[in-house]
Amino acid sequence: MNIRQAVARTIRRLNLQGLIMGIPIFGQALYDALSMEFDRVNDFRDTVKNSVVPNSNMDVSTLDDYEKKYGVDSIISYSDPERIDRIIEAAARDGNGGPDWLQEQIQKAGFPLYVHINTRTVSLVPQFGNFQFDQITFGGSINYIDPRTVDGIIVASSPNGNIGPQYINFGSLQFGAQQFGELQPNTANPRPKPFQLSSDPNTWGYVFFLSPFEDRLAGPSELLQLSEEELNYLKKIVRKLKHVRNWAIVQAEAV
Repeated sequence: MNIRQAVARTIRRLNLQGLIMGIPIFGQALYDALSMEFDRVNDFRDTVKNSVVPNSNMDVSTLDDYEKKYGVDSIISYSDPERIDRIIEAAARDGNGGPDWLQEQIQKAGFPLYVHINTRTVSLVPQFGNFQFDQITFGGSINYIDPRTVDGIIVASSPNGNIGPQYINFGSLQFGAQQFGELQPNTANPRPKPFQLSSDPNTWGYVFFLSPFEDRLAGPSELLQLSEEELNYLKKIVRKLKHVRNWAIVQAEAV
């Protein structure tokens, strides 16, 4: 028995019908209406209860607000349960940014990718001691994967180089790098440099990889296929969750 039926039965037992109107038909309709209002309040209570903390039973009317709160991009093709899963994933983020935690968050967001750290290895070439004489090193040589050889897209947090020069203005038209217009004081025309991986092996350890394979990196024809919206959202959460100093090569592409 639901709450509406319980309220209606209680009112009938009190026999208030004759005291109010003396009209049995109208009295019954009144009791049903009152009981329905209690039922509506009870349903609203359940809606509020299920929406206070993101959970699998949260009301779909709250999804837009929670996506804005947690910075989750709403992807049109996603169903309500998929949107709820992403909200729960964003609300549950609590960790130290390590590779295992980062991989868990990315997979919770719906992307089957694995974190591969660019771990240094020691060369197996015979060495003699740990000393260096001039340009010859006697000892174990440290090797990293050259990230420039790995297929994928670069995801980084920090600006790469200067934002760009301030152009000379003489008028309202622009031709190439020269803009003809009134000079605007204290302004600049941003021309950010594209992210480019360094050729210095000492920096390669700060680059990690997101591969669709658990045990290896993907080749050029094995990249994870995503929509433009999904790829933009993936890059967004990677930038948000990774350490700022680290760069990522995401082995995915938009189709």
